Amino acid sequence: MPALIKLVVPYPPGGSVDTTARVLAQPLAEQLKVAVVVENRPGAGGRIAASQLKRDAADGSVVLIAPNALTTIQSLTYAGKLDYNVLQDFTPVARLASYPFSLAVPATSPLRSAAELFAKMKSRPDDNSYGTSGAGGMAHFAGLALGKDNGINWVHVGYKGGAPLITDLIGAHIPVAIDTLVDQIEHLRSGKIHTLGIFSSQRYSLTPEIPTLAEQGLKLQPLEGWFGAFVSARVPKEVVARIDGAIAKVMQEKDFRTKLNKMVLEPSYLNSSDFAKVQAAELQAWAPVVKASGFKPE
Repeated sequence: MPALIKLVVPYPPGGSVDTTARVLAQPLAEQLKVAVVVENRPGAGGRIAASQLKRDAADGSVVLIAPNALTTIQSLTYAGKLDYNVLQDFTPVARLASYPFSLAVPATSPLRSAAELFAKMKSRPDDNSYGTSGAGGMAHFAGLALGKDNGINWVHVGYKGGAPLITDLIGAHIPVAIDTLVDQIEHLRSGKIHTLGIFSSQRYSLTPEIPTLAEQGLKLQPLEGWFGAFVSARVPKEVVARIDGAIAKVMQEKDFRTKLNKMVLEPSYLNSSDFAKVQAAELQAWAPVVKASGFKPE
C-alpha cells in the first residue's frame, strides 16, 4: 500500500460528494494505517478528474470519489468524445452511498399525487414542462423516460444548477421539477415545495413518508443516485481488495453512517465485484434512453 492515498473529488469543495469524501477520509486512514487526504480536481463536470485517473499512479494512491452522474450519464452523453472508458479504464472499488431522485411541485399547487399531475397533463398535452438542474443530467433523462413510458409530452427546461431551479419551483415559475431529494429536502421540510414521489423502486429509508412513483401507478425505469470509489484499472487486484475491505469496515461505523444520514444519504455499500455489475448494468439500461433523446452536449 502507498504511504498516502488521495481521495479525489471531481468538483469544487462544499458539495455532497466532497463532504462524503471528507467524512470518509479519517476513518479510512485509521483502517488502512496510511495517510488519507482529499484533493479537489474540478472542471468539465468532473471529466477532468476522471480523465486524469486513467493516467494516475497504478499503486492505489489515487481514489476517485464520483457519482453516477459522471460515471454513467456523462459516459453516455459524451460517448466517443472522452479519452477514457469507465468499464475499461476504471476499477470500481466500492459503492458508498445512495439517494433518490424526486418529482416535486410548488407548495401552492393543488396537486398532491403524481397520478393527479399526470392526469392533468394528459388533459392538456400541448402545455407541459418540467425543470431540472441542467441539460444532459440524470434528472433530464429520467424525465424523458417517465414521460415516454406514461404517454406524456412535456418539454424539458434545463437550469444552470439546482439553486435557480428550486427558486423558480418555489415561485411557481416552473410547474414541476425533477432533482435529487438531497437538494430538495430542506425546502420540502420547510413547506415551500411538495414532493409527489421518488423514482426509486421502493420507499427511501430516510423519508418513508414519501411514496414511490411506481406505487402511484406510473410506469417507471427506476433511478437511483449514488457515490462510489474508483481507481485506475491498472491498480493490482490485491490493492483494490484491501481498500475495498477497509471501506466495508468504515461503512459499519455508527458515526460514519450518522454523518451520511444527516446529508440525507443512505449508506449502501457494495463490494468491488457487485459494484462493477451495477455500473455495467446501469450503463446498459440508460444507453437507449440517452440515445433516443438525441441530446448533444455543447
